[in-house]
Amino acid sequence: MRIRHILSLISAVLLIAGFKGCGAAEYRLTFDGYGLESEKSSYAEGEKVTVTYAMVATDTDYTFYADSDDVNLHQEFDGRHGYVFTFTMPGHDVKMSVKSRNSMERDPYANPPGPSDPGSPGNCIQNEKLLFDYYEATAASVGGDESTEYCLYSYTDTWLVLAQYRKTEGAEETMAFCTVPASLLDDCMDLVNRYQMQTWKHGSGLEGKQYVVKFPVDGALTRVSSDVMPEDGQEAFSAIREVLRTAWSQYDSALDTEPWFCPECGTRNERRYCSECGLEKPD
Repeated sequence: MRIRHILSLISAVLLIAGFKGCGAAEYRLTFDGYGLESEKSSYAEGEKVTVTYAMVATDTDYTFYADSDDVNLHQEFDGRHGYVFTFTMPGHDVKMSVKSRNSMERDPYANPPGPSDPGSPGNCIQNEKLLFDYYEATAASVGGDESTEYCLYSYTDTWLVLAQYRKTEGAEETMAFCTVPASLLDDCMDLVNRYQMQTWKHGSGLEGKQYVVKFPVDGALTRVSSDVMPEDGQEAFSAIREVLRTAWSQYDSALDTEPWFCPECGTRNERRYCSECGLEKPD
């Protein structure tokens, strides 16, 4: 009887261990920027994630973002934890980033060139002035139905023209443009070099989406695509898209004549979109 009891206990322990080994897969949460914290470094798909940022300084503007479109950051603020972000963990790794800028310093990009400057930004939108190109489309729409493209064109020594082309199913392609700091090209090329996109020659394709990037090498544009990319290729495309999309949201409209305070986070703004949370200026 005693031996039977011991065997039963051993079987129960092994059964419990087996259940623990069958838990849901977890994905990594990493940070780019000092001060971001979370309780854990990995989470299961569908699990609620909370990230805090307590290093809040006065007279400083902060920008927070994730490296994936399917991460919907919900932002709050309290006196104990500072900024508090929550989101639902998707079925892949997530990297969250923070950028800061002293709002008391003069912003050299606060007044982009206007129509009175020599030449018109719109006149720069031509193939021979193309410096950088990012394109994405769903697999079913390659060649047509749904796509987004960001193109950087040369303009002045300190400014470039960023054009956004968008096409949705059943509608004509639209194009809009704005002026952006010339440093945006450097930011894009930093990512090209970080992911060694110049060396992409072998790898696997990507199902469901197509990505194409064109960048300058020795005075000519080099093209890489998701048809042939390494394992971290998707991460490279996402990083470039985020840089261009962030610049577009910041510079896509001229200065407003009247400053406004964001009803979501209280930030004072002079542009159509809030520099803190991205909310569009209410009517």
